[in-house]
Amino acid sequence: MTSPRPTEKDGKVPDLIKDKSHSTGRSPMAKSQMANPTVSRDRNSVAFVPITTALPSLNMNTIHISCSSDRFDPSGNFVGMIVYGCNGQSDFYLNGRHCNAGYMLIKDVNSINHIRADTMHKKLFKWFFGIDLPSEFSGGGFAYQNGKWKHNSFSFNINADLYHDTQKGMHQIEQQLVNGALNRLYITDQWFYSPNLPMILFKTFSCIQQK
Repeated sequence: MTSPRPTEKDGKVPDLIKDKSHSTGRSPMAKSQMANPTVSRDRNSVAFVPITTALPSLNMNTIHISCSSDRFDPSGNFVGMIVYGCNGQSDFYLNGRHCNAGYMLIKDVNSINHIRADTMHKKLFKWFFGIDLPSEFSGGGFAYQNGKWKHNSFSFNINADLYHDTQKGMHQIEQQLVNGALNRLYITDQWFYSPNLPMILFKTFSCIQQK
């Protein structure tokens, strides 16, 4: 059976990832205040620039698929997240767990559905970190349902963390990074043997916004 490949265009948001509430107590930012990721000129890193000067950029050099992820099954349903940072730090500890920008976790929904949270992405976060999703955390959310990959998440892909705009969908560059890891490592099971994907391998990708 041919494994489905993710693309950058998303249609209707599946029920699995209709995350409609991520209350942080912060006022929504205007859509014109967008914090877009930028690719370094040598393509060795990606920076996530905040919409406020009070926080530093979050820098990603490598995508790493977590050994805690579940193996891909084309007939299953999965939810995933990619970590960018927390409290303005690309390398951080949260509730005793050490994490870096680029850390990616993908779980079968059946393995986390028992977690108490109101969206699947919040369940995924709580399953891994052991706490509810804080507003200081920055990451991207995606999912696989009914044979299709989607890049939508109100829990992660909005500006509550000051590193996102108000759109539930991932930025084009975020999608390219996630799709690259899914296609090269996750779907092919290569992550079992080589879980890292350096940014330099994205030189052939059409990451158009550079710094």
